[in-house]
Amino acid sequence: LSRMRSAIARNMTDAKQQQPHYYLTVDVDMTEAMAFRRHVNLVLHGPQRVSVNDLLVRACAVALASHPKFNASLTDDGIQYHEQMDINIGVALDEGLIAPALLDVAARPLPEIAEESKALVERARAGKLRAEEYSSGTFTITNLGAYGIDVLVGIINAGQAAILGAGSVTERPAVVDGEIAVRQLMTLALSADHRVTDGAEGAGFLKEIQTVLENPTRLSV
Repeated sequence: LSRMRSAIARNMTDAKQQQPHYYLTVDVDMTEAMAFRRHVNLVLHGPQRVSVNDLLVRACAVALASHPKFNASLTDDGIQYHEQMDINIGVALDEGLIAPALLDVAARPLPEIAEESKALVERARAGKLRAEEYSSGTFTITNLGAYGIDVLVGIINAGQAAILGAGSVTERPAVVDGEIAVRQLMTLALSADHRVTDGAEGAGFLKEIQTVLENPTRLSV
């Protein structure tokens, strides 16, 4: 194994052995969010153009503000709440997967999240990440939607309380006002540390993410 692959294997094994995971999934109706994205991208240019992952980052920032246990770490002294939201995003390299941190996302509007996310990926692939982008991180999003994957259930990063996995946005039949309609749906999967939160808390957090994405005007607040 390469040095990076060995580190990934060690970290993932430790996380699964030391953190008791529980898992929750929900299907999110992304129809309005995708229309919102198209609308904002008509007036945004270059690196500020918004991706689906940028919508996820912003939605998680909104939800974490009202569910701070998911932006926390378990220490010997109990639960440590983080004042700043530093969200790790997965970046695939030839050597393996890394998850650098988007710093202080709560303070960033959506176009700035989009711009910084693209810059972060470029720095990661060029091997030019800043030290704090390696070492920080209070919550993680992992997204394989670009690969046509329906469901992704992640392993929690060490020192964090949860990770959100996202699948692709696909057209599927759904019931809307009692009628069958074709909608754009995405499955989200939350993996959370049972020592920090319980299932009902996880359900509330995941429901908040769903609500924000299904009411995308909240993404720009």
